[in-house]
Amino acid sequence: MQETLTTLAQDFLVYLEAERGCSPLTITAYQSDLSQLFEFMQQIGVAPIPSDVTTSLIHSWVVHMKRRDLSGSTIRRHVYALKSFWTFLLDFDHVSHDPTRRVATPKRRKGLPNYLNEDELRLLIAAAADHRVDYCRRRNRAIIATFAFTGVRRGELLSLRLPDVDLIDQTVRIEDGKGGKTRILPLLDDACEALQQWLDVRRDTGHDYLFTTTHGNRIHASRLQIIWRDILQRSGIKKPRVTMHTLRHTFATLLLRSGRCDLASLQKLLGHSRLDTTAIYLHVGPQQLREAVDGHPLANCGED
Repeated sequence: MQETLTTLAQDFLVYLEAERGCSPLTITAYQSDLSQLFEFMQQIGVAPIPSDVTTSLIHSWVVHMKRRDLSGSTIRRHVYALKSFWTFLLDFDHVSHDPTRRVATPKRRKGLPNYLNEDELRLLIAAAADHRVDYCRRRNRAIIATFAFTGVRRGELLSLRLPDVDLIDQTVRIEDGKGGKTRILPLLDDACEALQQWLDVRRDTGHDYLFTTTHGNRIHASRLQIIWRDILQRSGIKKPRVTMHTLRHTFATLLLRSGRCDLASLQKLLGHSRLDTTAIYLHVGPQQLREAVDGHPLANCGED
Protein backbone atom coordinates (compact mmCIF):
# COMPACT_ATOMS: atom_id res chain seq x y z
CA MET A 1 0.00 0.00 0.00
CA GLN A 2 1.39 3.35 -1.05
CA GLU A 3 1.99 6.08 1.52
CA THR A 4 -0.20 9.11 1.02
CA LEU A 5 1.20 12.38 -0.26
CA THR A 6 0.22 14.06 3.00
CA THR A 7 2.35 11.62 5.02
CA LEU A 8 5.28 11.95 2.64
CA ALA A 9 4.97 15.74 2.70
CA GLN A 10 5.36 15.69 6.49
CA ASP A 11 8.58 13.69 6.07
CA PHE A 12 9.70 16.24 3.47
CA LEU A 13 9.10 19.16 5.84
CA VAL A 14 11.07 17.43 8.60
CA TYR A 15 13.88 16.88 6.10
CA LEU A 16 13.88 20.57 5.14
CA GLU A 17 14.28 21.58 8.76
CA ALA A 18 16.69 18.91 9.95
CA GLU A 19 18.85 18.36 6.88
CA ARG A 20 18.54 21.54 4.85
CA GLY A 21 18.32 23.99 7.75
CA CYS A 22 15.36 25.86 6.23
CA SER A 23 13.71 28.58 8.29
CA PRO A 24 10.22 28.15 9.80
CA LEU A 25 8.90 30.68 7.28
CA THR A 26 10.21 28.64 4.36
CA ILE A 27 8.81 25.39 5.77
CA THR A 28 5.41 26.98 6.32
CA ALA A 29 5.40 28.22 2.71
CA TYR A 30 6.21 24.73 1.37
CA GLN A 31 3.50 23.21 3.55
CA SER A 32 0.90 25.68 2.32
CA ASP A 33 1.82 25.25 -1.36
CA LEU A 34 1.71 21.45 -1.23
CA SER A 35 -1.52 21.43 0.77
CA GLN A 36 -3.22 23.45 -1.95
CA LEU A 37 -2.19 20.87 -4.54
CA PHE A 38 -3.56 18.04 -2.40
CA GLU A 39 -6.84 19.94 -1.96
CA PHE A 40 -7.06 20.37 -5.73
CA MET A 41 -6.55 16.63 -6.23
CA GLN A 42 -9.33 15.93 -3.75
CA GLN A 43 -11.67 18.32 -5.55
CA ILE A 44 -11.22 16.53 -8.90
CA GLY A 45 -11.42 13.05 -7.38
CA VAL A 46 -7.77 12.02 -7.69
CA ALA A 47 -6.33 9.78 -4.97
CA PRO A 48 -3.64 11.49 -2.83
CA ILE A 49 -0.92 8.98 -3.72
CA PRO A 50 2.29 9.50 -5.72
CA SER A 51 1.34 7.17 -8.58
CA ASP A 52 -1.71 9.31 -9.40
CA VAL A 53 0.35 12.48 -9.85
CA THR A 54 0.91 12.86 -13.58
CA THR A 55 2.25 15.59 -15.81
CA SER A 56 -1.28 16.13 -17.10
CA LEU A 57 -2.56 16.56 -13.55
CA ILE A 58 0.10 19.17 -12.79
CA HIS A 59 -0.75 21.08 -15.96
CA SER A 60 -4.41 21.09 -14.89
CA TRP A 61 -3.37 22.40 -11.50
CA VAL A 62 -1.41 25.26 -13.11
CA VAL A 63 -4.44 26.14 -15.26
CA HIS A 64 -6.59 26.06 -12.12
CA MET A 65 -4.26 28.54 -10.41
CA LYS A 66 -4.30 30.84 -13.46
CA ARG A 67 -8.10 30.82 -13.43
CA ARG A 68 -7.95 31.92 -9.81
CA ASP A 69 -5.92 34.93 -11.03
CA LEU A 70 -2.86 33.97 -9.01
CA SER A 71 0.22 35.93 -10.06
CA GLY A 72 2.97 34.35 -12.11
CA SER A 73 5.35 34.55 -9.15
CA THR A 74 2.87 32.73 -6.90
CA ILE A 75 2.29 29.98 -9.46
CA ARG A 76 6.03 29.67 -10.00
CA ARG A 77 6.54 29.25 -6.25
CA HIS A 78 3.88 26.50 -6.08
CA VAL A 79 5.43 24.58 -8.98
CA TYR A 80 8.91 24.96 -7.50
CA ALA A 81 7.65 23.57 -4.18
CA LEU A 82 6.26 20.52 -5.97
CA LYS A 83 9.50 20.00 -7.92
CA SER A 84 11.51 20.18 -4.69
CA PHE A 85 9.13 17.74 -3.01
CA TRP A 86 9.43 15.31 -5.91
CA THR A 87 13.22 15.53 -5.88
CA PHE A 88 13.04 14.46 -2.23
CA LEU A 89 10.76 11.53 -3.13
CA LEU A 90 13.14 10.41 -5.89
CA ASP A 91 16.25 10.75 -3.73
CA PHE A 92 14.74 8.58 -0.99
CA ASP A 93 13.27 6.00 -3.39
CA HIS A 94 9.64 6.76 -2.60
CA VAL A 95 8.91 7.09 -6.33
CA SER A 96 10.56 6.07 -9.59
CA HIS A 97 8.83 8.49 -11.97
CA ASP A 98 9.10 12.28 -12.24
CA PRO A 99 5.92 13.94 -13.56
CA THR A 100 7.38 17.40 -12.85
CA ARG A 101 10.21 17.03 -15.38
CA ARG A 102 8.14 18.26 -18.32
CA VAL A 103 6.37 21.00 -16.38
CA ALA A 104 7.75 24.46 -17.09
CA THR A 105 7.41 27.18 -14.49
CA PRO A 106 5.87 30.52 -15.55
CA LYS A 107 8.51 32.98 -16.68
CA ARG A 108 9.57 35.57 -14.14
CA ARG A 109 7.93 38.90 -14.88
CA LYS A 110 10.62 41.53 -15.32
CA GLY A 111 8.41 44.46 -14.39
CA LEU A 112 9.60 46.91 -11.79
CA PRO A 113 8.47 46.36 -8.19
CA ASN A 114 5.49 48.47 -7.13
CA TYR A 115 6.32 51.14 -4.54
CA LEU A 116 4.89 54.26 -2.92
CA ASN A 117 6.33 57.74 -3.31
CA GLU A 118 7.10 59.89 -0.28
CA ASP A 119 3.71 61.62 -0.24
CA GLU A 120 1.84 58.32 -0.49
CA LEU A 121 3.91 56.86 2.33
CA ARG A 122 3.06 59.85 4.53
CA LEU A 123 -0.63 59.31 3.76
CA LEU A 124 -0.34 55.67 4.81
CA ILE A 125 1.43 56.48 8.08
CA ALA A 126 -1.18 59.14 8.87
CA ALA A 127 -4.00 56.68 8.09
CA ALA A 128 -2.48 54.14 10.49
CA ALA A 129 -2.81 56.69 13.29
CA ASP A 130 -6.42 57.45 12.34
CA HIS A 131 -8.42 55.11 14.59
CA ARG A 132 -11.00 55.93 17.24
CA VAL A 133 -9.50 53.38 19.68
CA ASP A 134 -6.22 54.61 21.17
CA TYR A 135 -4.88 51.06 21.63
CA CYS A 136 -5.41 50.26 17.94
CA ARG A 137 -4.16 53.67 16.83
CA ARG A 138 -0.82 53.21 18.57
CA ARG A 139 -0.43 49.60 17.50
CA ASN A 140 -1.30 50.28 13.85
CA ARG A 141 1.05 53.23 13.64
CA ALA A 142 3.85 51.10 15.11
CA ILE A 143 3.16 48.32 12.60
CA ILE A 144 3.29 50.64 9.58
CA ALA A 145 6.33 52.48 10.94
CA THR A 146 8.16 49.17 11.39
CA PHE A 147 7.32 48.13 7.83
CA ALA A 148 8.14 51.53 6.33
CA PHE A 149 11.40 52.22 8.18
CA THR A 150 12.97 48.75 8.29
CA GLY A 151 11.72 46.97 5.15
CA VAL A 152 10.97 43.76 7.03
CA ARG A 153 8.85 41.01 5.50
CA ARG A 154 5.34 40.32 6.79
CA GLY A 155 6.37 37.04 8.41
CA GLU A 156 9.34 38.71 10.09
CA LEU A 157 7.14 41.43 11.57
CA LEU A 158 4.66 38.87 12.89
CA SER A 159 7.52 36.94 14.54
CA LEU A 160 8.94 39.95 16.39
CA ARG A 161 9.15 39.54 20.16
CA LEU A 162 9.66 42.10 22.88
CA PRO A 163 13.38 41.27 23.44
CA ASP A 164 14.01 41.86 19.73
CA VAL A 165 13.34 45.60 20.08
CA ASP A 166 16.02 47.75 21.73
CA LEU A 167 14.84 51.34 21.89
CA ILE A 168 17.96 52.46 23.76
CA ASP A 169 20.35 51.35 21.02
CA GLN A 170 17.58 51.98 18.44
CA THR A 171 17.79 48.56 16.81
CA VAL A 172 15.51 45.63 16.03
CA ARG A 173 16.71 42.05 15.73
CA ILE A 174 15.18 39.92 12.98
CA GLU A 175 15.52 36.26 13.99
CA ASP A 176 15.20 33.33 11.59
CA GLY A 177 14.37 35.47 8.60
CA LYS A 178 14.11 33.98 5.14
CA GLY A 179 17.02 31.60 4.67
CA GLY A 180 17.54 31.20 8.42
CA LYS A 181 19.57 34.40 8.73
CA THR A 182 19.55 36.84 11.65
CA ARG A 183 20.17 40.54 11.14
CA ILE A 184 20.22 43.67 13.29
CA LEU A 185 18.46 46.68 11.76
CA PRO A 186 18.79 50.30 12.88
CA LEU A 187 15.60 52.12 13.87
CA LEU A 188 14.93 55.73 12.93
CA ASP A 189 13.61 58.14 15.55
CA ASP A 190 10.10 58.04 14.05
CA ALA A 191 10.02 54.25 14.31
CA CYS A 192 11.32 54.33 17.89
CA GLU A 193 8.70 56.88 18.88
CA ALA A 194 5.90 54.82 17.34
CA LEU A 195 7.11 51.63 19.00
CA GLN A 196 7.52 53.34 22.38
CA GLN A 197 3.99 54.71 22.23
CA TRP A 198 2.71 51.22 21.43
CA LEU A 199 4.70 49.60 24.25
CA ASP A 200 3.28 52.18 26.68
CA VAL A 201 -0.21 50.70 26.19
CA ARG A 202 0.55 47.08 25.26
CA ARG A 203 -1.15 44.85 27.79
CA ASP A 204 0.71 42.21 29.79
CA THR A 205 0.07 38.86 28.16
CA GLY A 206 1.14 35.25 28.49
CA HIS A 207 3.49 35.65 25.51
CA ASP A 208 6.16 38.11 24.39
CA TYR A 209 5.15 38.68 20.76
CA LEU A 210 5.44 42.38 20.01
CA PHE A 211 2.11 43.02 18.31
CA THR A 212 -1.17 41.87 19.83
CA THR A 213 -4.90 42.11 19.32
CA THR A 214 -7.11 44.17 21.62
CA HIS A 215 -7.58 41.00 23.68
CA GLY A 216 -3.85 40.52 24.08
CA ASN A 217 -3.51 37.60 21.67
CA ARG A 218 -0.68 37.29 19.20
CA ILE A 219 -1.55 38.81 15.81
CA HIS A 220 -1.54 36.25 12.99
CA ALA A 221 -1.37 36.80 9.23
CA SER A 222 -5.14 36.83 8.67
CA ARG A 223 -5.71 39.50 11.33
CA LEU A 224 -2.80 41.58 10.06
CA GLN A 225 -4.33 41.50 6.58
CA ILE A 226 -7.59 42.93 7.96
CA ILE A 227 -5.67 45.70 9.74
CA TRP A 228 -3.73 46.45 6.55
CA ARG A 229 -6.83 46.69 4.37
CA ASP A 230 -8.45 49.11 6.79
CA ILE A 231 -5.36 51.35 6.88
CA LEU A 232 -4.98 51.31 3.10
CA GLN A 233 -8.65 52.27 2.64
CA ARG A 234 -8.32 55.12 5.13
CA SER A 235 -5.22 56.41 3.32
CA GLY A 236 -7.14 57.10 0.11
CA ILE A 237 -4.28 55.71 -2.01
CA LYS A 238 -5.74 54.54 -5.34
CA LYS A 239 -2.59 53.00 -6.82
CA PRO A 240 -3.27 49.37 -7.83
CA ARG A 241 -1.55 46.34 -6.28
CA VAL A 242 -0.51 48.03 -3.03
CA THR A 243 0.23 45.30 -0.49
CA MET A 244 2.22 45.01 2.71
CA HIS A 245 5.14 43.84 0.57
CA THR A 246 4.89 47.14 -1.32
CA LEU A 247 6.26 48.79 1.83
CA ARG A 248 9.37 46.64 1.57
CA HIS A 249 9.81 47.76 -2.04
CA THR A 250 9.16 51.36 -0.95
CA PHE A 251 11.78 51.17 1.80
CA ALA A 252 14.40 49.87 -0.64
CA THR A 253 13.54 52.26 -3.47
CA LEU A 254 13.50 55.42 -1.34
CA LEU A 255 16.80 54.48 0.33
CA LEU A 256 18.58 53.98 -2.97
CA ARG A 257 17.11 57.14 -4.48
CA SER A 258 18.32 59.15 -1.50
CA GLY A 259 21.86 58.56 -2.73
CA ARG A 260 23.06 57.72 0.78
CA CYS A 261 22.69 53.93 0.61
CA ASP A 262 24.67 51.65 -1.69
CA LEU A 263 23.44 48.35 -3.06
CA ALA A 264 25.59 46.20 -0.76
CA SER A 265 24.26 47.97 2.35
CA LEU A 266 20.70 47.57 1.11
CA GLN A 267 21.32 43.86 0.55
CA LYS A 268 22.20 43.48 4.24
CA LEU A 269 19.22 45.54 5.38
CA LEU A 270 16.79 43.44 3.33
CA GLY A 271 18.41 40.12 4.22
CA HIS A 272 18.99 39.11 0.60
CA SER A 273 21.48 36.29 0.05
CA ARG A 274 22.20 37.39 -3.55
CA LEU A 275 23.13 40.87 -4.71
CA ASP A 276 21.28 40.42 -8.02
CA THR A 277 18.05 40.06 -6.03
CA THR A 278 18.63 43.49 -4.51
CA ALA A 279 19.49 44.93 -7.92
CA ILE A 280 15.82 44.99 -8.98
CA TYR A 281 15.58 48.26 -7.04
CA LEU A 282 17.98 50.01 -9.40
CA HIS A 283 15.06 51.20 -11.51
CA VAL A 284 15.01 54.80 -12.70
CA GLY A 285 12.34 56.93 -14.33
CA PRO A 286 12.54 59.43 -17.21
CA GLN A 287 12.86 62.41 -14.87
CA GLN A 288 15.79 60.79 -13.08
CA LEU A 289 17.46 60.12 -16.41
CA ARG A 290 16.99 63.79 -17.37
CA GLU A 291 18.45 64.95 -14.04
CA ALA A 292 21.37 62.56 -14.46
CA VAL A 293 22.20 63.92 -17.92
CA ASP A 294 21.76 67.52 -16.76
CA GLY A 295 24.31 66.78 -14.07
CA HIS A 296 27.05 66.08 -16.61
CA PRO A 297 30.10 68.24 -15.72
CA LEU A 298 30.16 69.77 -19.20
CA ALA A 299 26.41 70.33 -19.42
CA ASN A 300 26.66 74.10 -18.89
CA CYS A 301 29.65 74.75 -21.11
CA GLY A 302 28.97 76.92 -24.14
CA GLU A 303 29.99 75.96 -27.64
CA ASP A 304 33.39 77.08 -28.89
